[in-house]
Amino acid sequence: MTTTDTLPDDWWTSEQVASHLGVSSSTIRAYLARDQMPPPDRKMGPLSLWRPDTIREWDANRPRRGKSS
Repeated sequence: MTTTDTLPDDWWTSEQVASHLGVSSSTIRAYLARDQMPPPDRKMGPLSLWRPDTIREWDANRPRRGKSS
């Protein structure tokens, strides 16, 4: 990808993922470091990007502590 390419509006940064999940950006970094969430769909230099559907699907299916079905 060159610097003249633009991302579609539907790519989420780690800050947007954190906001969607209701957690802090440091929690997202911790999840990534522990392989507890999907890897980024795309990397642009230091920027990690996910498609919203990737995060929504993972969030819907991830185990939750203290919650029963």
